[in-house]
Amino acid sequence: MSEFRSTQENSEAFIRERAYHLWALEGRQEGRASEYWHRAKEQLDSDTHSAYPPAASRGHRT
Repeated sequence: MSEFRSTQENSEAFIRERAYHLWALEGRQEGRASEYWHRAKEQLDSDTHSAYPPAASRGHRT
């Protein structure tokens, strides 16, 4: 359970930091926090999925 919590906390920290950077890069526009949060989460999800491709794409043959 503590490993899951640690992973979840790391993910939230990444999302928070990435959302902040997106916000700063786009001129620190107020009122768009949820948009930046969702974009950062999508980037994390995309990075996670691309780091672990399906077995078929790794050249495994059956």
